[in-house]
Amino acid sequence: MSAQAWQKSSYSQEGSACIYVARVPIDWQKSSFSAEAANCLNVAAPTPEAIKIRESDDPDVIFATTPATLGFFIRAAKAGQFDHLINHQLTS
Repeated sequence: MSAQAWQKSSYSQEGSACIYVARVPIDWQKSSFSAEAANCLNVAAPTPEAIKIRESDDPDVIFATTPATLGFFIRAAKAGQFDHLINHQLTS
């Protein structure tokens, strides 16, 4: 197990029953909809089955999903299926 490729989980105790997490290099790309400001959306597709999204202001927080689920979410957002959530926040 290479020290560069694997990192021991912070939840693992000392001993032999540990969980290791692979550190795979990810090619992050800035969204074309992000302006020149510092708060940009970064997207990566490390495998055909995974899409990862993060905000440049907090790059350690990564949202992972599948292409199918992300596509469903984008279509629903474009169709206005989440608009009631915005209206609720404005009136609360």
